[in-house]
Amino acid sequence: MALPSYAYCSWILFLVLLQNVGGCLSSSNYLIGLGSHDITGPAADVNMMGYANMEQITSGVHFRLHARTFIVAEPQGSRVVFVNLDACMASQIVTTKVLERLKARYGDLYTEQNVAISGTHTHAGPGGYLQYVLYIVTSLGFVRQSFDAIVDGIEKSIIQAHENLQPGSIFINRGEILVAGVNRSPSAYLNNPASERNKYKCNVDKEMTLIKFMDDEWGPVGAFNWFATHGTSMSRTNSLISGDNKGAAARFMEDWQRDSLKGFNGIYLHNDVIPRRVSTILSDFRENSNGSPFSLRVRYI
Repeated sequence: MALPSYAYCSWILFLVLLQNVGGCLSSSNYLIGLGSHDITGPAADVNMMGYANMEQITSGVHFRLHARTFIVAEPQGSRVVFVNLDACMASQIVTTKVLERLKARYGDLYTEQNVAISGTHTHAGPGGYLQYVLYIVTSLGFVRQSFDAIVDGIEKSIIQAHENLQPGSIFINRGEILVAGVNRSPSAYLNNPASERNKYKCNVDKEMTLIKFMDDEWGPVGAFNWFATHGTSMSRTNSLISGDNKGAAARFMEDWQRDSLKGFNGIYLHNDVIPRRVSTILSDFRENSNGSPFSLRVRYI
């Protein structure tokens, strides 16, 4: 469901608090890599993916979209890649093409066994990049520009994360956000048996789970988190490309973290030595098994 405008600040504040509280579980001895790249795509004359509204055609940009990646590797062992897209969802054909490019570059290091690609479920991104007819009817077929922008951005974000692997630790924490998100069908929810409803304090999941990455050199470098809010704050009549509520929260978090570094030790650091922080919030994994919100920091190189 749409996120109330007043909830953005509390959402970001809660993210900050979660990251600053000691994790209930932690594990070190990992290599952690983070990357981000633009995937905005065509900003005019392309149907948007999400509402299935034939009249919802892109005509500008509210703010740009990104693919954000983290890689976690065990030294001399296995690794996993997770890519989060400012997009309605991932696409099998996009994943297939990305894996082909990764194989050409890295051999069998990254395959379908250890690469996961997900989406924030924004309803305000260009469509036409999926392979099934049902999902490209409103875009009047396959849109090569949308497809290429997403594939290129994913590949480059993974390359960036791969090249930035550094020793670090992982922490996990949980907490409630009570002012963000509502049940979009509360009357229908009441049809559940009382015994079922009595198991929960609210008629919608209010718990956020956050996993934080700690770089051995830089300290906190990012987090990814799950929270059950639908990417539909931008309405079905909107024509501006947008990451919606999760994309907005990501940008606010990025700005806050970037600004917090500017005055470090009382000086303004040159841009090429300031760690770049990127954050994203997705649907709860219990609502969408492909969802996984996160935030990341990438060094300029």
